[in-house]
Amino acid sequence: MSSPDRVMIDRRAFLGGLGLSVLAVPLTADAQPAVKVPRIGFLNPSGPAPAAGFIAGADEPLWIKLRSEPYLVVFMRHTHSTGGNPLTWDETGNCRGEVVLSANGKAHAKKIGDAFVQHGVKPSRLISSPMCRCRETAQIAFGSNYVTDAALREIASADAERTAAYEKTAVSLIVKHLGNAPVVFVSHRPNINLLTMELIAEGDLLIGRADEKGEIDVVGKMRIEP
Repeated sequence: MSSPDRVMIDRRAFLGGLGLSVLAVPLTADAQPAVKVPRIGFLNPSGPAPAAGFIAGADEPLWIKLRSEPYLVVFMRHTHSTGGNPLTWDETGNCRGEVVLSANGKAHAKKIGDAFVQHGVKPSRLISSPMCRCRETAQIAFGSNYVTDAALREIASADAERTAAYEKTAVSLIVKHLGNAPVVFVSHRPNINLLTMELIAEGDLLIGRADEKGEIDVVGKMRIEP
């Protein structure tokens, strides 16, 4: 298996070859890249039972994976924000001048957290971008016990050095916290795309399996509507 540094180079080379047209259009269920075909698992009757009152739906195979399989990561974007310059970051953590969640975004974040509770899935660790809209999403959905790092902020328009620092830090944190329960990674569209080669919308939950080197194999995607 290639080293993490080689993996970062290969991914960036692959993404560059896709062209700007790919980055401009979110992937749909009918247009997944050939190299990442979602594989939806079968029901596992022996897996932990969902919370009382839950009604099984089309996404239940993925929820069962999250309840019963190790080394999974849930990638999600922050929910709806108020708008503004998405790259503005207040290093003090006080959100001055930053994009923050709208009222709809806060309600959506709570709905996502409620879905995890209803399906009996408790993340082992939260990892969040330090930017306020992501920290708000993580805290409202899952609580304040998250880890973050300055390198995890949005990388849109970032130079190659900062992009590489983001990927190295993100992979290191994911690998560090892998376990029997899923890690939830709250971030930005370009940041998630770099790690998974998938573009996701607000409310999408992209589930991947990570190995000891931080390689992500996407196993499926589901959506929590606002």
